[in-house]
Amino acid sequence: MKINQTLSLLFLLSLGIACSSNNDTETDKSEENEVQGTIRLTGDETTEFGTSLTVGNIVVGNPVLTGTDKSVVLLSENISVENNELSFDESEQNGFVIVATDFTTGGSPDIEKTISMNITSDGEEFLYACSSPFQNYFIACGDSYAVDFEAKTVTFENTTVINTENDIVLIMDGIITWE
Repeated sequence: MKINQTLSLLFLLSLGIACSSNNDTETDKSEENEVQGTIRLTGDETTEFGTSLTVGNIVVGNPVLTGTDKSVVLLSENISVENNELSFDESEQNGFVIVATDFTTGGSPDIEKTISMNITSDGEEFLYACSSPFQNYFIACGDSYAVDFEAKTVTFENTTVINTENDIVLIMDGIITWE
């Protein structure tokens, strides 16, 4: 998997949108937490990687990893974070990384929410992104996409992301929770 390249894209997207971090962030927020949930996918490219993503790992509020403390990183079971770096089995050719951000409580004057996502299937990468409100790049995420740090949930409801290479739209539905 080309996760390091993807993480660089995700990091740059997050930095470009919000270069601030909250100094009041609790230190344990960057540790992995117990997570559960599945994201259902619809769209033309699901024939390439399937119609669902089961989240196996999560990292909440880690500005070193994503560029902002207003982020949640959702990972497949075979990818984790160690010492602020993605760790994965080099032989594994399938997995995903989703960086979900929510700046509605501050951090960016222009962008409220973003998603940066890499799905890798049989070694082939599919890169998706969205930003709300729409800023003439990517696609709007949709009104029902939300990251709630207090309730410890990420909600995808008719959330739209666009393939950054071919403009094919993918729709995401599901609720991810963490402890």
